[in-house]
Amino acid sequence: MLKNCGILSSCIEKALNISFYIVYNSERRMSTQKTIARLGPKEVEILAYLEEKGGQAWKEEIMAKFSWAAKYQNVLLRRLYRLEQKGLVRIGVEINPETGRQKQKVYLIK
Repeated sequence: MLKNCGILSSCIEKALNISFYIVYNSERRMSTQKTIARLGPKEVEILAYLEEKGGQAWKEEIMAKFSWAAKYQNVLLRRLYRLEQKGLVRIGVEINPETGRQKQKVYLIK
């Protein structure tokens, strides 16, 4: 009977250690993911382009500059959306003074 108690208590200790490890690491990952924004090289280029343009540019200008074929436009749109999720840019709708129509404008958030 004493042997069974030893095995049972060691199993409980292992289970507690594993659950503590899982909870501790998941909390640590969540806290670091909130503070660190990982950027790819193309996202850095987009941010540099926005800085050159004074912190704002029309979305069409960015599409023309960074997508060389129509099939890559979805990739660029996804990058802009990710930058917006990370809180680095904001995409807003404005009226273009030249045409009088609504267009999307990308703003750099500092």
